[in-house]
Amino acid sequence: MTTAEEGTDRISELPDDILVKILDLPFYYGHAMKTASVSRRWEHLLARLPHLCFVMSLLGCRKPWGTPSEQRLQSMARTLRRRCRDGNQPVKTLRLFYRRDVAMECRYANEFIALANAAELVLHVQCAACMSPNDDDLEDAGPWSLQLPPATLELQVLPSWYSVRPPQIQGPGVNNLRSLTLVGPVTMLRQDFFLTRLPALEDLHIADCNIDASIEITSDAMPRLRNLRIADVGVATDETKAAINVLIDGLRTLRMSCYKWSEPDPPSEPQTFFVRSRFAATFTTYASFRLHTPRLQVFEWRCCDAAEVRIQSVGHLSDVTVELAAGRKPTPYREETRYVTTQHRDKLMTNILRGLMPGLHPRSWNDIRRRCMQRDDRWLCFQITGAYPVNE
Repeated sequence: MTTAEEGTDRISELPDDILVKILDLPFYYGHAMKTASVSRRWEHLLARLPHLCFVMSLLGCRKPWGTPSEQRLQSMARTLRRRCRDGNQPVKTLRLFYRRDVAMECRYANEFIALANAAELVLHVQCAACMSPNDDDLEDAGPWSLQLPPATLELQVLPSWYSVRPPQIQGPGVNNLRSLTLVGPVTMLRQDFFLTRLPALEDLHIADCNIDASIEITSDAMPRLRNLRIADVGVATDETKAAINVLIDGLRTLRMSCYKWSEPDPPSEPQTFFVRSRFAATFTTYASFRLHTPRLQVFEWRCCDAAEVRIQSVGHLSDVTVELAAGRKPTPYREETRYVTTQHRDKLMTNILRGLMPGLHPRSWNDIRRRCMQRDDRWLCFQITGAYPVNE
């Protein structure tokens, strides 16, 4: 390489489309701004970034990371206003980190959401109460609403802790939303979250939440729902009697799993005792599970426990997985040890498979039973992939 070639600014020769991709690599918008400051040519490219991440404040284990300032938030707002005014490329993804207990951050968060009008919206909603080391000090931050802009098709709400409730979704984007994800450690999930009518919603994913009463997901609120995933949704206390009802005419895929709260320990392992939590039962058993999905094609039930399972209707099932375990339940300190017995496990498996039989079209009940496999002393499994082999 010649001396002249060594002094050539190769980066400045790159087209704008490539430079935009480079500036889009940093996770936080502030990092992209620092990168763009090295060149005047790059400054105008900030308005073309497809993915924006604004961090107003982050909560650590003991104290907030960084102090939000009105000046910094005003700078973020000006960036979005300028982008809207100049008619630049639309925002594909807007990711916000902010606190529900700071009015200024909530006000700017609402403004950012409206200005960006992003196709995908990801909200990391926090509250200072989550930093308290004492469960008794934690309080519910109260109800709140989310005004969804018209262009938003995908929404992820990621509450930080119990104190942040799921939002009441409102606004013009309610009629266009296609995908909704709610993932929050021990966030309390209540029926009012499922009452908002979302006429275009096709995918719903709920994980790491708790329920203190029964919930019902119906076609009345979500008439076009096709895929439902419920993962690690526990009950609030060991005394909580909460049911889950899924009554959706057009549902095609249902995936249920609860390894976090419903997997018993092997009796052969040393026993561990727990201190009771204010927010979650030591072991989750749903009071009942009711399913009415006449077009269902894929059914998964992995390590969920229920006192009763009522499967009223399913479609022609192509893929089915049922995994159930027996063993020792996690035991609170100084309380009697309890077990998920093999009798309870086998009864639950029988109830589930008898409810699925109309969609499996087997020759006989014995044909179903032969496909139940004892993986080991604890696990009983049933699985098919593809259409049920009726001609075996």
